[in-house]
Amino acid sequence: MIVLPRLAAAALLFTLPALAQTLPAVTTRAFTNDRAGANTHETILTPNVLLTKGLVRTTTIPVVGDARGTECQPLILPGVKLPDGTTHDIMVLPSMANVVRGVDAHTGAAIWQTPALGRPVDGGAAIDFHLINDKWGVLSTGVIDPDTKLVYLVAWISPDGTPANGVHFIYTLDVATGNQTKPPVSLAGLTNGTQTYSATMRKQRSSLVLTNINSRKTVFFAYGTVQETGRNAAGAIIAFDVASNTITAFLPMSEGIGAGIWMGGQGVAADSDGFLYGVTGNGSFNGVNDFGETIFKAQYTPPTTGSTKGSLAIVSHWSPYSDAGRVGRDPTQSGPAPPVTAKLAGESAPSEEMAAMPVGGGMSVSLAGAKVVTTFDQNTGAAVPLVFPADRNNGAWNDEDLGSAGCTLIAKSAKRPLQKTGLLLCSGKDGIGYVLNTSNLGNTMPADFANAKTNCAKLAAPPVWLTSSPGPVDPCPQDTTTLNFMPWGKTRHLHMTPVQYQSPTRGMTLFVWGENSQLHAWQMSATGSLKYLAQGNEIASIESFNSPGGMPGGFCSLSSNNNTLGTAIVWCSIPYGDGNARITNGRLLAYDAENFITNTANGNKTLKVLWDSQRFGVPYVFNKFMPPIVWDGQVYLPNYNGGVDVYAIP
Repeated sequence: MIVLPRLAAAALLFTLPALAQTLPAVTTRAFTNDRAGANTHETILTPNVLLTKGLVRTTTIPVVGDARGTECQPLILPGVKLPDGTTHDIMVLPSMANVVRGVDAHTGAAIWQTPALGRPVDGGAAIDFHLINDKWGVLSTGVIDPDTKLVYLVAWISPDGTPANGVHFIYTLDVATGNQTKPPVSLAGLTNGTQTYSATMRKQRSSLVLTNINSRKTVFFAYGTVQETGRNAAGAIIAFDVASNTITAFLPMSEGIGAGIWMGGQGVAADSDGFLYGVTGNGSFNGVNDFGETIFKAQYTPPTTGSTKGSLAIVSHWSPYSDAGRVGRDPTQSGPAPPVTAKLAGESAPSEEMAAMPVGGGMSVSLAGAKVVTTFDQNTGAAVPLVFPADRNNGAWNDEDLGSAGCTLIAKSAKRPLQKTGLLLCSGKDGIGYVLNTSNLGNTMPADFANAKTNCAKLAAPPVWLTSSPGPVDPCPQDTTTLNFMPWGKTRHLHMTPVQYQSPTRGMTLFVWGENSQLHAWQMSATGSLKYLAQGNEIASIESFNSPGGMPGGFCSLSSNNNTLGTAIVWCSIPYGDGNARITNGRLLAYDAENFITNTANGNKTLKVLWDSQRFGVPYVFNKFMPPIVWDGQVYLPNYNGGVDVYAIP
């Protein structure tokens, strides 16, 4: 640990007013274990303040060792007492170079910095087709235990920088000093059934979550695989017991191929009963030990006294389709459709017509001879040309990746007395929203694919086109190749996790932003039914003119003062170009979460922009999977120009 000079007196004076307040901790990705994406303790930034005073970028907090900076959401622990006796609200910022910084959350002033936790994996085409990152170290957002003031991180470390020799380690750091409080724990050697962690190169992007089950604090995280379609390419869930500094359970999500868990960087959700919820990507499915393209509920059983072995098990699950069904093969077969060739995670499988291209940045489906069918948007009435490639059974549609975005958990609440069960909203590359009852997800088996309507009837409510309406197209068809099209010739994939807002006038409201689309607002009933409310005018990847557009759409969060009327704001970051294939500038937008603009001509409602970085000429380099977050009157936005931008009232 490197101790940096004390903050200047002026910086200390700046923080003193904040120390008198009781500020919330930001301990996990999306603020809470249900992945609501909302800070409901924001008292400074309101819609009226933004309209009257605006925002300015006050500083950029640098991270160390990597040109792009961080792939982690900033975490903040207020009221941390340092060894010199001073107290600070500390922000933890890991870099892709495995260097972690602790800074003052108000000023960005340095407090401590670690040496590299270990040599990160070097960037290269073997793991990153477009060479966006120069290093691959701490790729996932960690988690802070506010009681012990410890932060847990997963770092990818290689003795020679090659991914083939890379191993993931769990690190425990003191938030006050950056010191390692326990030896790092390696994932090497984990084995369960036919799967082992060390069998192939793993990619650990999904965030960490901390729970307390039977008085045992446990950190959970998941991983996917670099080569999604290669042998042993199974995703898995890890349980790490913090007291014993031991991995106590390891659950592969497939004994076949795939089922990686990355969810756009989001972590698995956790409820108060200790259950975990998430969704997997491409892979084989049998409903027993193969869970590709599956929304799942997992249960952890902690070790008994004197033991270091707990257990993880899938206790309920649901799947809308199989990989095989998406390319016109028998959907009830347990294995996936055979890939054309090995495929890197985050890229679509190549076809005969085109070379491998990034998902959303050039989906490898030829549009030569494509059929165009014009329908009408069921939300706005606008004409929608649907582009159906001539070969809808092309192997590229085997990359539909239900797990491209995380799930948000809508728990039972006194504010929602009619809601009788927990609800879970998930969506993937089709942009279709699936709402499930957490008490029983439905337990799809391969035979259920023979009757899609019966399988979809297991949902809490009918599925809807969440990111963009293609008109009257069945989101639960018997023949899932009918989903193999692109509205306006562009993808509408969802990579952000839906953001929750408990509106005092509308009840549960959810916000999503798909690729090449606008921000959409939906209302959820107590039974999980979704009703369209409004959408914005601003389009993600607006400069990606050619089909099929750009990736990854918007990444958003919400701030409010206890959901009080007149305080809620949706904050979103979107790319101008294709954020997957190249470095592109971004656009920061703030929307009124409550008050929509009504078009007097047709009655359609539009989301109201409160602040727009484009209007004020504030440039930044878009960070592919990081939303802006708000804390104590400041907006923190990770960028790809080496740090975290900070915005505040001038």
